[in-house]
Amino acid sequence: MKSETWKVNGCELNLDLGDADVMERYENAFEAMAAEEGEISGEMRQSEKIRAYCNLYRKLYNRIFGEGTSEKIFEGCPENTAVYDEVYYSFLGFVKNYVTDSARRRAEKLAKYNPLSIND
Repeated sequence: MKSETWKVNGCELNLDLGDADVMERYENAFEAMAAEEGEISGEMRQSEKIRAYCNLYRKLYNRIFGEGTSEKIFEGCPENTAVYDEVYYSFLGFVKNYVTDSARRRAEKLAKYNPLSIND
């Protein structure tokens, strides 16, 4: 896999999921997010839940791309679940396309250099 660029809200963020260190940050970020999601309590006021929900995503991007990333992504954006959801869907779509394209490129290379499929 090679590094790809996710473009969101005027930011360009590079991601290389073929790099073990980057993948580890990615995995750890989602594990932490899942654990922290359970801390959002039904006893909280709705406004507190919204802020906590948005903060989950801020932490996710900071953990994956580095501290300060979420401030760049969400600069000028309200703490609104719909806004944060759209950014998250964009990220998931980016990762899905990244993985699909990487697998396709790998399959093409394997087919090209497979000694059993070389035609004279």
